[in-house]
Amino acid sequence: MLKKTLIGVLLLLLSSSVCLAQTVRVEYFKDALIPLTKELANKLEKLTISQIDSAIEKSRPIAFGTTPREDVKHNLAAFIIRKIILSQHRPYEILEPLFREADKLMPNNYHIEIIWGDILCIKSKFEEALSHYDNAAYLEPTSDFPNTSMYTKAGFAAATTMKYDKAIEYFDKVLAVKPDDYTALMGGGTAHFELKNYYETVEYLEKAVQIAPTDSEKKFIERILAQAREFLASTESSTTDEDQRFIIHFAGDSRDDIGDVTFDMLEEIYFQVTDSLNYHPDVKINVIFFLTQDYYKIGKEWSAAAAQGIQIMVPLKSGYKTPEYVKGLLAHEFTHTIIHLKTKNRCPLWLNEGLAQYQEFTASYGSADIIRPDFEGILQREFIEEQKFINLSKAQTMIRGGSNNTDIARGYIASYMAVRCIADYYGEQSFDELLSKLGEGKTIDEAMLSVTGRDLSDFEEEFSDWLRNR
Repeated sequence: MLKKTLIGVLLLLLSSSVCLAQTVRVEYFKDALIPLTKELANKLEKLTISQIDSAIEKSRPIAFGTTPREDVKHNLAAFIIRKIILSQHRPYEILEPLFREADKLMPNNYHIEIIWGDILCIKSKFEEALSHYDNAAYLEPTSDFPNTSMYTKAGFAAATTMKYDKAIEYFDKVLAVKPDDYTALMGGGTAHFELKNYYETVEYLEKAVQIAPTDSEKKFIERILAQAREFLASTESSTTDEDQRFIIHFAGDSRDDIGDVTFDMLEEIYFQVTDSLNYHPDVKINVIFFLTQDYYKIGKEWSAAAAQGIQIMVPLKSGYKTPEYVKGLLAHEFTHTIIHLKTKNRCPLWLNEGLAQYQEFTASYGSADIIRPDFEGILQREFIEEQKFINLSKAQTMIRGGSNNTDIARGYIASYMAVRCIADYYGEQSFDELLSKLGEGKTIDEAMLSVTGRDLSDFEEEFSDWLRNR
């Protein structure tokens, strides 16, 4: 029997401001199509790719002849699938015709659909992978032992493409058979978190945290649990109001103080950002005004506000500052939500923060060229006069965990100036083009090359020259 499997690792990224991430071990290729006889299956497992190629060439004329035998077609498809598995390192564009040939030989085959999904997952083509797992789920033979491995992979493919409702459906299929399955509990809990189903988040993750296999995974879950509980505690006593685009939760009596002006600002910001980035969300965005002490249990101490997926959190000490300040702050965080949706959470941090500041300064000062006052001194002294260039990888590190607020500011400034450089050389329409490419699953190198004609390394040289000429 063909029993060779590959233990793969999926990276589950949450859209939170604390950049939570978790690896998930999944089994690939355990459901391969096998030849009809045990003898042939054992022989196939020992063949090299060149030997498999020879066998395929001999079988094709018979399998695709005028009177093809079903057993020959089945066995040829099994040999082709085995070749694909052994060739998994090759580009998908080379493997796809082989899948189509196997599919032609054995249309709507359960095993082919699963392996097709597995290969696409390995190639990070999660949306296409999910389509094949969906087909497999429909074709799954009736059994007392449902294929929980396939459901798990389908769940994470769905979560990676932000289809959280579908992800939960697949994880619940696993839990119906294995109520204590750690991976399904963790996957379902984090999917509920993204949908703001905080009661369900707590229900799933309280079980998962008890059986987490490592300390790092336990800490990961505890952080999400803490956030979910804080959200529940902070919004239960709030006043909620909404329009066609936003749902706003006001802590305490803040609705009376800032409610009307907040809606007016959000209306203006909505059109500024969505028109600039060419994306209009089909979901309502949640804005939560926290009491300051509640916010800093969840957000970073130095942050003025935060965006998590389609949710914006603002501590009320920021909510009472000047209208221009609040307008910029909301524009910054709303930009993050639009980028999250448009790219399916695939935007590198430097571009994400650079674009958010670009929109923030436009909203606050009427121009993206005017930087916030507390950044002006660092920009002028270090970036322009001393010409200290910070590469974008280092900028991301500074933003995530700078040693002090000045270090963090340097990371933000470098990211903002990189976006300014892109706008100067390639126009603001390139923002939409870059984000669209990232949303298609392209890497930042591929997206930059497609839109600007330069990969990221070449762009950084261009960016450095641009800064020197400021």
